[in-house]
Amino acid sequence: MVNAWLAHVKSTMKKHKGKPFKMVLKLAKKTYKAVSNVPKKVVKTAKKALGKRKKKSRGKKKSSKRRKRR
Repeated sequence: MVNAWLAHVKSTMKKHKGKPFKMVLKLAKKTYKAVSNVPKKVVKTAKKALGKRKKKSRGKKKSSKRRKRR
C-alpha cells in the first residue's frame, strides 16, 4: 500500500521524464495537496486504542536481595 505522497511523486516522475529526482521532488511539492478529510476525532480515538508502549529493559536487573559473602 503506497501513501498519497509517494503516489503523487511517481505520477510527477512520469510527467517529467529525464529530470533528476531532486527536481521532481520540488515539482511534486508545488502541486501536492495533503489529504485532510480524516476527522481529528477518529485519529484521537485510534491513538487511545493503541495505548502507550512499554519501554524495553536494557540488560539484566540486579536482584533486590543481597548475596551472602563467605
